[in-house]
Amino acid sequence: MTPALRARVLHEWRPNFGYTDAHGHKSASPANQLVPLVMKQLGLEERLQQSQVFYLWPTIVGSDIARHAQPVSLRNGLLVVACDHPMWLQEITRYSKPLILQKVQERLGKKVVRDISFRIG
Repeated sequence: MTPALRARVLHEWRPNFGYTDAHGHKSASPANQLVPLVMKQLGLEERLQQSQVFYLWPTIVGSDIARHAQPVSLRNGLLVVACDHPMWLQEITRYSKPLILQKVQERLGKKVVRDISFRIG
């Protein structure tokens, strides 16, 4: 079998998902590209965007704060974060809230997170 014939046969038998590789051949897309597409088609794009805050939280706030404060809910633009100790609640609320809110909004958008509320929990 010649290389050209082999390439033609493989090209014909590959699944056609509308994506092409570097050689122009149709190929399947990775899941990290497929999931957002499916979520958008199902009308769940906003929920996917909101869920990113839980995944990205340690990256956004850093490991020190992430060990003591975790997001618990995001509804109507209000992100609720539970702190494990009153000292951490006071520290974050007084000194870190504006910066945390800014970083979250830069990653997810101002429409997704409009404000943050911290509580003991």
